[in-house]
Amino acid sequence: MGEPVTLVLGLGREVGDAIARTFQEDGHRVLVADPSDERLEVARDALEDGAATYHGELHSRLGLRNAITAALEAFGRIDNAVIVPEIEDSDHLLDFAQEKFEKALARSARGAALALRVIAERLLDQEDLPQAGVERIRQKGTITFILGYASIASMPGRFTETVAQSAILGVMRAGALELAEHGIRVNAVVAIRPREERAESWTARRVPLGRAAQADEIAEAARFIASPAAAYMTGQSLILDGGRSTLSGLLD
Repeated sequence: MGEPVTLVLGLGREVGDAIARTFQEDGHRVLVADPSDERLEVARDALEDGAATYHGELHSRLGLRNAITAALEAFGRIDNAVIVPEIEDSDHLLDFAQEKFEKALARSARGAALALRVIAERLLDQEDLPQAGVERIRQKGTITFILGYASIASMPGRFTETVAQSAILGVMRAGALELAEHGIRVNAVVAIRPREERAESWTARRVPLGRAAQADEIAEAARFIASPAAAYMTGQSLILDGGRSTLSGLLD
């Protein structure tokens, strides 16, 4: 079969569901993986028949390989991976707890690096899908991270989240350079996500468009990055911030 296969690692609260649904509507075969049975059940209800699921942790080499094995058993290959890292709970520097911080940083940065390594190994070990057309559509595969706005701009009370998300962004950039020669593109979508609008009263006052990005908008950005139309894009962050990065101060 010639349909591409996309692996969604982590569902978040709603973004992962939207990503899986968007790729499926675009003709991809999709596997969603998450450590939460409850989240997987919600995803199953949101997706069309034919989607596969994997229940298990995703921060170790074994867990990642098991997710990939599940995709191979269901579809025979993978072509794209979209990774939705967990977002750390709010905290302050003065509440710093070394053991908790180290675990969070290891889970984020090491988990992102492991995901790049394990997924890239699989992409390099399989034949390309048959393609026709211009050179730009020929690629081994894509890996896209979905990150919160804390990866590029911090707020008080988000110390660990900011460090962890920034570390993943660094992994993405370094990994993109390492994998470019192999035809594997690595990028990120950075967005003011729906959870921030619900949790923070400042969103409307600090975002010119007055709201967070919707889950479907983040999903469409991820779909574009994985598409042949973005074949010259790697090591980049597609930022969905409603104009926040161009604003100085607050809106009235």
